[in-house]
Amino acid sequence: MKNILKIAKHTAFIALSVIAFHSCMGDLDVIPEDESIITDKIFQENPGAYKQNLAKLYAGFAVSGSGDAGSSDIQGLDAGYGQYMRAYWVMQEATTDEALIHWGDAGIPELGTATWNTNNQFIRAMYLRIAFQTRVASEYLNITQESKLEERGQVDLIPELKVYRAEARFIRAFAYFHAIDLFGAFGFLDENTPLGQLPELKTRAELVDYVESELLAIIPDLKDARTNEYGRVDKAAAWFLLAKLYLNSQEWAGKDRSADALKMTENIINAGYKLNSQYNYLFLADNDKNGAQDEFIAVIPQDGIHLQAYGCMTFITQAQVLGSYPDKEQNFGVGGWNGITTRPELYTKFDVADKRGMFFTEDHSLDIIELSTDTKNGYGVTKFRNVTSTGDVGKHKDFVDIDYPLFRLADAYLMYAEAHLRGGGGNITTALDYVNQLRKRAGLNTPIKEGDLTLDFILDERARELYWEGWRRQDLIRFDKFTGNKYNWQWKGNTQAGTVISHHLKLFPLPADQLQMNKNLKQNEGY
Repeated sequence: MKNILKIAKHTAFIALSVIAFHSCMGDLDVIPEDESIITDKIFQENPGAYKQNLAKLYAGFAVSGSGDAGSSDIQGLDAGYGQYMRAYWVMQEATTDEALIHWGDAGIPELGTATWNTNNQFIRAMYLRIAFQTRVASEYLNITQESKLEERGQVDLIPELKVYRAEARFIRAFAYFHAIDLFGAFGFLDENTPLGQLPELKTRAELVDYVESELLAIIPDLKDARTNEYGRVDKAAAWFLLAKLYLNSQEWAGKDRSADALKMTENIINAGYKLNSQYNYLFLADNDKNGAQDEFIAVIPQDGIHLQAYGCMTFITQAQVLGSYPDKEQNFGVGGWNGITTRPELYTKFDVADKRGMFFTEDHSLDIIELSTDTKNGYGVTKFRNVTSTGDVGKHKDFVDIDYPLFRLADAYLMYAEAHLRGGGGNITTALDYVNQLRKRAGLNTPIKEGDLTLDFILDERARELYWEGWRRQDLIRFDKFTGNKYNWQWKGNTQAGTVISHHLKLFPLPADQLQMNKNLKQNEGY
């Protein structure tokens, strides 16, 4: 089931791209897997290299490098905290009411208290990962142009490569989507950017337009919803990312696109996905085959043997398992790193009957009295378990088999309800039905009524349904609850009770060293 990323474990990267970028571009240092430049001859002799390198593009979200778990494609970054989805998760969750990382590594406490600066190593890691991912995707698109296939005498591969190219463009658009969300303006390049030319700055609004145009352009070439190989994207993934783009458009580009967001959610909902009856199955080691896969629109596959990395789901699961948990290896399939608790504001959103609230409270305090390495300050989260639905432990206790649930149907239901409430059309009956389906699965059998369905309710329901899945910071900003003083959580603004933080913190700073290397870039306001 996890074929596409298993391919990536054993394939060389696009060495042409990494060597060219290493020698010419200046703002990244990357390590090529092979010191020799890949020429057209490689693709002439091995047409399978096209899929192998596509697999590596996907793997850029799952692993740090092409070698073992400690390797990294980017110099100067620890392969663990510099892994794409680990850095992304930390910035989206540990900055909010949903999570607090108790480790004292440089940069972590500052993210948890909204006191970061332009030299934060985790912010730098995320910036470099986005830049690297967009670069290698662009080089893949350069290598696979129809004119180059014709030159290689591979005209018969054009239909297949059209699909691969659409997926590569999605991968690049997804990375730029993260750039829009986290940094606003960003250094831009594509397959037409000459080697040796530094990325030009695109504004946030320009990037929103670009990502929208890319996604709309590739939809005809992507495979139909639910027909692609597991782990690869299809039309529904493009619809989902467009829905997110449109929902956030008011914040990101000053335009209300709620109607467009609702339309995209309808496309997804009508495509044949279905909720898994067991919420916890979505986060187990066999979530690629226990029925959860029918709810997933896009995932980042993980495999304890074939895709070993100290980031992504391994990081989330291991760090979630605290030292106080009993029988850690049997119950969670991992040894545990004793690192992350929730904050009380998340825990108190759950009704006692809500099955989605998976916490460890024994001998722990609800309140985080002080910032320290003592993880008994705060309740533990038990949502992710490297154990199958039949009780078998995952293949490896250090690296998990839990696929990252990137996009899922439940989120599309909640986006529909939100877009409706924001004036995007649809109808209240349908919105209520979607929300009540989620609550019924959670064991809450009393349906909410029309008067209950407000934007504040949707924000809380998104926390209950999607906590620790990498959306919380984006949600809080869209609902105007991240900065300012409308909503506080413990240690927001570096005070125990929480306090107001400046609106400029809605965006992270561009790393100081990148500004020095590329004079086209401009620092975000307030830094």
